[in-house]
Amino acid sequence: MKDAQPVTSDGAAPPLGGSEAARWRRVGPAAIAVVPVSMLFGVLAVRADWSLLEVVAISLLGFSGSVQFAVLPLAESGAGFFTMLLVTASINSRYLPIAYTSAARLPSAAGERACLAHMLGDEAYATEHERDSGAGLWGIRLSIFAAWVLAGLVGALLGRVIPTNWLGADVNLGYPASVVLMYLSAAQLRARLWHNERRSAVLAAAVLSAGLALLLIQWFGPVYFWIPSILLTTVILGRVWP
Repeated sequence: MKDAQPVTSDGAAPPLGGSEAARWRRVGPAAIAVVPVSMLFGVLAVRADWSLLEVVAISLLGFSGSVQFAVLPLAESGAGFFTMLLVTASINSRYLPIAYTSAARLPSAAGERACLAHMLGDEAYATEHERDSGAGLWGIRLSIFAAWVLAGLVGALLGRVIPTNWLGADVNLGYPASVVLMYLSAAQLRARLWHNERRSAVLAAAVLSAGLALLLIQWFGPVYFWIPSILLTTVILGRVWP
């Protein structure tokens, strides 16, 4: 890799690797990793009598695996709209810190900023770099976003043709999705901490944040612990992150 890179017209350096091939090598694994999770959601949603349009709509508008899997049982149990909205907002509040730290690299045009902000996810945040240009952000976020939406649609179509007796009530399709999500989280932590000069301090802060989150689950329950947990985690990690 060259020590100096040319600067684009908007003042940002080009993506690391300096080529489309290098960018695809960065975003490809993340885009592929979300496919089985989104497909599993599509299968589960169709089993819960969701239409193809509903599956595509929540993938387009929600674009959050944890939210979509959380809304499924709430919808099946007849939960109200505001209950699902509160759960969605509390879970997605974890994006506030990463949206704040990545806002400086967004283009100045309001429309582009809004689209790119909507397509921000854990995988995109882990893949991007501060030196990525606007075109680089579009390539990374749109690739992962499109993979998520299309995989959800494919999963829904598969759910319609798979015989019902193949997927009995005792088959927990959500478990593989949880395993994939946990692996992605662990991979992101490893990528961000491995070469960090303050790795021990950040890791200790992460462990402390996880412990506080477990206490908050006991105090507030599994639905309402998200917001105070995210706020405390942001404060704790913000004090030790270089």
